[in-house]
Amino acid sequence: MDLEQTLARVAELSREELSIVRKRAEEKTPAREHGHDYHEMERAADRLDHYAHQLRRLHDEEFGHGWRHESEQDTGGE
Repeated sequence: MDLEQTLARVAELSREELSIVRKRAEEKTPAREHGHDYHEMERAADRLDHYAHQLRRLHDEEFGHGWRHESEQDTGGE
């Protein structure tokens, strides 16, 4: 996937997870309740994290090393 496709996927999955989070908030669903929407949120979060990691790699390929400022500590030694 290229940068544009990955960014589009991150945006899509972010909206999906946000929608589920908002639904749970409206219904005042406790975090400990592991219903259907909780598992949907888990799957959405997993997919979002996957594409976020891919986005990080694409950014590193584009900009090289030493360009990070705010997210420099998020690399965990990568």
